[in-house]
Amino acid sequence: MSELNEFLVLLHDKPGMLQTRSNNVQAHIAHLKSLVESGTVVMSGPTLSAHPKTAGEDLAINGSSVVVRANSEEEVRALINDDVYAKIGVWDLEKTTIIPIKCVVRKPL
Repeated sequence: MSELNEFLVLLHDKPGMLQTRSNNVQAHIAHLKSLVESGTVVMSGPTLSAHPKTAGEDLAINGSSVVVRANSEEEVRALINDDVYAKIGVWDLEKTTIIPIKCVVRKPL
């Protein structure tokens, strides 16, 4: 069995989708949990337009970032398309960026 490739995936939210994103975050995280446990997803989290300036300030979420282990970009796209955020239109899938990467250092969580 060959070693899986790693991909950095950047997903942009469509304008005006913050409430829809928030309403569906639990389903999104539940889907990711099994992918993390299987080692398919290495990390995932929202992208921000800026970091909060004060404690308690809302996050300026504008999309998502994911590191995926897969055989091909096609597998990555299928995985992304199966996420609730893709299915309900939070992500602008036409603007998805999938970058092949090779992680050489990783700190275990």
